[in-house]
Amino acid sequence: MRNIVIGSLMLGLALSGCESSSSATKITAYFDVAGLFTSQADRIVGTSFEKSASIDSLTETKTLKFDSLEWTKELSMFINMDINKAVLVGAFSEEKANLANGSSVLYKKKPEVESGVQWMKLEYDSQGNVVAFSGRFEEENALYQNSRELSATFATQNGVSTLESYSIKGFQKILMKDTVNYQIESKALN
Repeated sequence: MRNIVIGSLMLGLALSGCESSSSATKITAYFDVAGLFTSQADRIVGTSFEKSASIDSLTETKTLKFDSLEWTKELSMFINMDINKAVLVGAFSEEKANLANGSSVLYKKKPEVESGVQWMKLEYDSQGNVVAFSGRFEEENALYQNSRELSATFATQNGVSTLESYSIKGFQKILMKDTVNYQIESKALN
C-alpha cells in the first residue's frame, strides 16, 4: 500500500513538473498584443484619460487616472486579443502592406479555425513603432452572442509606443433577453 501511495505521489509530481515547463514556453508566432497592452498599463500610470461609456441610449463620461493594476483591468479586452497560443499557431493568415508613412500587418482567422479573435491589424510608423491597433472579437453559443470591435492609437515618445486613445464598440445578446449595445471611447488628456 505504501508503495502505491509513494508511486502515485511521484507520478503526480512528475506530471506537474512537465505541465509547468510546457506552460512556461512563450509562443511568438504572431505579434505580442498582450505584451503591448500590458506594458501600456505601466507606461500610462499618471496619465488622465477622458472616458465616455454608452450602453444603449445611456451615456456616462468621466476622467480616469489609474494605477497599473487598474489599467490592466481596463485594457483586458485588448489583452485578451492575444493569439500567441499553441492551439492557434498557423491559424491566422498574415497580410503585410506598405503605407505612405510606414507599414501594416493584418492577421485574419482562417475559416476552419475556432477562435474568438476574427482579425486584428497593426499599423507601424517608418521606425517600426506601433501607431494603431484594430481588431474584431466574436463569441457565440446556444445561449449567448457577443461581438466587439476594438481600436487604439499610439503616440511615439522616445522611440516607444504610448497609448493615446482606445475604443470598444459592440453588442451582447443573451437568450430570452434584449440585445445590449455598448460603446467606449477614451482619450489621453495630458
